[in-house]
Amino acid sequence: MTKTLQNKIPVSIVMPVYNEEGILGKTLREHHSEIIEKLPGSEIVIVDDCSTDSSPQILVELEKELKSLRVIKLPHNVGHGKALRHGFENVKHDLIFHTDSDYQYNPKDFWKLYNEIDDNDLVIGYRAQRHDPIHRLIITRLLRLINTTVFGFNIKDANSPFKLIRSECLTECLKLIDKDAFAPSILLVLTAKWKKFRVKELPVEHFERTTGRVSIGSLKIIKPCLTTVYQILELKKKLNQ
Repeated sequence: MTKTLQNKIPVSIVMPVYNEEGILGKTLREHHSEIIEKLPGSEIVIVDDCSTDSSPQILVELEKELKSLRVIKLPHNVGHGKALRHGFENVKHDLIFHTDSDYQYNPKDFWKLYNEIDDNDLVIGYRAQRHDPIHRLIITRLLRLINTTVFGFNIKDANSPFKLIRSECLTECLKLIDKDAFAPSILLVLTAKWKKFRVKELPVEHFERTTGRVSIGSLKIIKPCLTTVYQILELKKKLNQ
């Protein structure tokens, strides 16, 4: 048993939400029973990015049921990246667990990351066998190649939304990442590696999406990918200064 697990250090779980009515209840209840109930004092910070389905109503009911749940509703839709950052900036614990609300990861795999955080500042659960559309798999491989070419870091899955991070590492990295970054999750990993924080990757289970739909389709994803590449290059310039 690790020191962290032995002492049951609480975590802040950060989840951006946008139109996940079909799976939201299952996601939050299982994360609560698997993590929150075993780490007293922990919290789930939900950032509702102006969902247009019944997700807001579901969250109202879940707040009554799950006392650890804290919902932040944004005044207008800002996109996943900015919603995630808003969540990062509103946590109360020194350990922050980022995961998405679409239930494409097994909550039980959280413990793989938690068991390694004593000796690391950032632990990433990478999708060993990924169940996503082909265009997303291609984009991930291209981004991995770009990260390796630009930074020299061979990171398996920098954009995986399954990360456990220490607040010191998160705070230091966010200072260097543009507040309007489209994919701060990727830039966070690159910055942490550049700043020589201790970063570790572990394989975790990945599920096929069974409800809702991906927020960016196969053609619409081209522009944000180009934006992300540009922001990676800009980040490298800033870190070199």
